[in-house]
Amino acid sequence: MTKEALTFIIFGGTGDLAKRKLAPAFSELIHEGVVKKGSTLIGISRENLSDEDYKHFLIKSVKDVKEKHHLEEINIKHLRIDFSKSKNIEQLSEALPSCEVEGCNRVYYLATSYKLFPKILEGLKKFKLISKKDIFNRIVFEKPFGENLKSSDALEKKIHKIVDEKNVFRIDHYLGKESVQNIIALKFGSKGFQHLIDNEHIEQINVIIDETLGVGNRLSYYNDFGAIKDMIQNHLLQLLALLLMDKPKELISEKIHDEKVKILKEISFSNVENSLLGQYKSYKEELKERKLKRKKTETFAKIELNCNNEKYKGVKIFLRTGKKLPHRYGKIIIDFKNPQNKIIINLQPNEDIEIIIDGKKLDKIDLCPDCKFSPNSRDAYEVLLKEIINDKRNLFVRRDEIHEAWRIVDEIVRKKKEIPFVIYEDCSNPS
Repeated sequence: MTKEALTFIIFGGTGDLAKRKLAPAFSELIHEGVVKKGSTLIGISRENLSDEDYKHFLIKSVKDVKEKHHLEEINIKHLRIDFSKSKNIEQLSEALPSCEVEGCNRVYYLATSYKLFPKILEGLKKFKLISKKDIFNRIVFEKPFGENLKSSDALEKKIHKIVDEKNVFRIDHYLGKESVQNIIALKFGSKGFQHLIDNEHIEQINVIIDETLGVGNRLSYYNDFGAIKDMIQNHLLQLLALLLMDKPKELISEKIHDEKVKILKEISFSNVENSLLGQYKSYKEELKERKLKRKKTETFAKIELNCNNEKYKGVKIFLRTGKKLPHRYGKIIIDFKNPQNKIIINLQPNEDIEIIIDGKKLDKIDLCPDCKFSPNSRDAYEVLLKEIINDKRNLFVRRDEIHEAWRIVDEIVRKKKEIPFVIYEDCSNPS
């Protein structure tokens, strides 16, 4: 665990992610003593803000009183930079010496469009901001990582011309949730559970993330991406890979990633008949208000997949996600061939496992006692930032996992026009 000073640099420093998640996570780690006091957060954006204005902006953006107080106590700077041009990164090069009393470790967090990743990296390299040997320089990429397999693979090539893989962290914030981490512990810590997860016992698996809110201020981005690329490509496929993967020979990062890749290679799109896409009714009005082009963008997706290995062949697999649905929850439902038996892994808002035998709830295992009521939970970004600082990689996504996820999604997208599409009432269930 590092006790040295850290400079946390956020490209996209006035974005929603920076103000709601990243800045509070960093301040909490300083407060907990994970990061040395005297460390600095630098937000980079195109906004004309003084350091004081930026600090006030961040503090105002969080609701929690404790988070406000912890943000007040840390060093916060703002740089106005148009980072769409690599030459402009020189401003960061000039500012860093005054921000860093001594040679600080650095985490560069790219909370921007993936299209800007190469330009930012080129600037960091040009001005020798990621080449010092006596400190670490870690680069974090927020999703989406490309928009299809071709763009994702091209992005990887550009990144690895500049940055070594050992310094790269690809975020999927769902992997930072304690309940998701506990899927591995549940699966491999219980021999009984391991033996039940196969086609001899299982009829169907549903991985579900439902949301009651609409698209909100992500409308422009979402209109281009939709639910399949925004949620299925990363969160839901990652959850499925964790559930289905074989036990690694060692529970270490590389071996876990190897097993996830193996299972992702076996997954393919099943058929259009049992899949469904939809758009909530008020979506078109939201587009009209923002003067955005109306598209047949799915805000709901239920996709059937196959897993083409001997262990899971024949098991029906569904991934489902949507906006403006009746309830907010994330869960994995495992239905056994005996229709009265099932296991439900609840991921949000509660984090527990329900075991139902003969239609009766036999047991309930709390996966996260401290976060049953979510305000007390450790935020996923705080967990992930700590792992980045300590160079632990279990909770991140490896490049070949992203490749396989996009391969699956590209297959779905090619069949999109054949999948039934419905307009559903806000807060109703289209499936």
